[in-house]
Amino acid sequence: MSELRVALVGEGPTDGIVIKAALEIILEGNEFVLTQLQPEESRPFNAVGTGWGGVYRWCSQAVARAGGPIRHDPLFETYDVLILHLDADVADKNYSDAGIVDSHQDLPCARPCPLPSATTNALRQVILRWIAEPAIPPKTVFCTPSKSTEAWVLTALYPNDLIVAGGNVECYPSPDSRLQGKPKAGRVVSGGKKIREAYRKRAEEISNAWPAVAAVCSEARRFTDDVRATIQVQQA
Repeated sequence: MSELRVALVGEGPTDGIVIKAALEIILEGNEFVLTQLQPEESRPFNAVGTGWGGVYRWCSQAVARAGGPIRHDPLFETYDVLILHLDADVADKNYSDAGIVDSHQDLPCARPCPLPSATTNALRQVILRWIAEPAIPPKTVFCTPSKSTEAWVLTALYPNDLIVAGGNVECYPSPDSRLQGKPKAGRVVSGGKKIREAYRKRAEEISNAWPAVAAVCSEARRFTDDVRATIQVQQA
């Protein structure tokens, strides 16, 4: 298999670090290059903003470029796979929270947790509307951690944390707050902010722990399965 070209559209740069760490294991040694189009490297595509609002705006611009469903976006001439990331806590938001005017009423769409998939499935329908698709298109993978990517980080780095050990980490509303309370040495969240360099330093730990994360977090398992299935289709 030649080097896989992966594009990522996500909420923030630390999400990209975690997703890249996961791909190191998911792709089982296959070489890949991950390019984060949104938010860090979005200038060529003129995306605007960060966070989930930035993902929304990027999707809108992609649909405009494609002249319809995102599967026709010219970016697929450059990239083999597009990963669209959106944390499940977005399901609690209103469009106005991100300064977006949208006539649809599909946000908020949160459902009781457990099951995490009740909310993530509803959110995936919202993303499908954003990209003008009836179902997830070829060469595209959704990444919808519940409640956020930090649930995966917490599980990877602190498997003995009471929330993780209790089996309810995907329903815990603020895993970032748990990370903020960890020992200063190696802490990845401090003062309410994610420390990018700390994420980078601990990326290998996250990668090594990914099988355990996928065993505990259903959305990590779904992401793993979806990436592998998408690659297998391309190799067939």
